[in-house]
Amino acid sequence: MAANDLITLARAREAVLTRTGRKPWDYQVTLAIPHRETPETLPVLLELYRLQTVRPYVLIIDAGSPWRTARELEKLRRPGVEVHYVRAHAYRHPSAAVTTALDLAHALCRTPYLLHTHTDVFPRRRDLVEWLLTLCRGDQPVVGYEMSPRPGTNGWRNVVSHTCSMLHMPTMRRLGVTWSFERYWESGEAAPQQHGYPDTEQPFDRCLRRAGVFPYLIGHDVNHARSVDANIDHVRSLSGLELYNRHGELHRACRTNLAAALREAKSRAAAWRKEARHG
Repeated sequence: MAANDLITLARAREAVLTRTGRKPWDYQVTLAIPHRETPETLPVLLELYRLQTVRPYVLIIDAGSPWRTARELEKLRRPGVEVHYVRAHAYRHPSAAVTTALDLAHALCRTPYLLHTHTDVFPRRRDLVEWLLTLCRGDQPVVGYEMSPRPGTNGWRNVVSHTCSMLHMPTMRRLGVTWSFERYWESGEAAPQQHGYPDTEQPFDRCLRRAGVFPYLIGHDVNHARSVDANIDHVRSLSGLELYNRHGELHRACRTNLAAALREAKSRAAAWRKEARHG
């Protein structure tokens, strides 16, 4: 099916199902948002995706926040937004909580496409989901941003992150692609651990490479800096700094960036609401 035909189908489905009520499998795209202790970003993030020209079904997957935060997350549960919890006692890698959440998203995805993102990545274009759908297909099943650089290795190059990445799920399922660290280690192909590498993306990338799949990269991530382009505003590292460096300079800079990004995201949502009313 051509990209334009796909978008026409998605918009027609959107119009009908908005009137009649929707099941998860009635959507074209599922949005997966792993979360840990950053609930303040979620209301505006959900609003920006609710206002997309092609609206996704949403999975918020909490990876270990305290129960007081879980009570806040439950307030976000509604038709079109599921909230799930991963509560392992321990992991052998600091990013394994995230990879577990991402694999849970794969298991819960009941749509042809899955969009992975972070809690601190705010869409800057109202047709972001629609645009990504024009790029992602069976013969180009992974579209997204390159992971950020890691010192002492080139293993991050040409590796897709989960910053804002669209996946064609029939292809992912057919190839058995996962994010699992346990599978990665058991493969015998895992790189030796050093600072920040291997990270969340390496198990997924190894599955892709073994299957002969190479991601279509639409941009690049940076470390410890706010990254803004035509598609997204990425505050960067919010959850990690909350967990590991809460009183450091990087965390203070991140919080300053977050305040600015939230102000702009709320303003953008207001403009999109007007556009949707008059569109």
